[in-house]
Amino acid sequence: MVLEVIAKDAEGKELFKADKTWFEIGVDLDRDMRYGAWQIKEIIDLTLPPMETQKERYLIHFDTDTEEVLLEARLWYYISGGKGDVIYSQTRKLVFD
Repeated sequence: MVLEVIAKDAEGKELFKADKTWFEIGVDLDRDMRYGAWQIKEIIDLTLPPMETQKERYLIHFDTDTEEVLLEARLWYYISGGKGDVIYSQTRKLVFD
């Protein structure tokens, strides 16, 4: 799964982009099984446990002349390879006075 967060200004220029990736337990980046203790620990650290929620926070600095920002967060689920589907998406518009 990949969480992607993008902030764009009113003209569509990208101001910020970040993503976070979670992996299946027991499978590495190349989709191979891993059995070493240190390898399993590494995978568990990068895994989102089933039926649990994890909150992510991003600190974004905008220029003082920025009046409007469109924030978009998308959660992608990759079943295999490069084929992914958006399973959740939320967009919010922030207007600064």
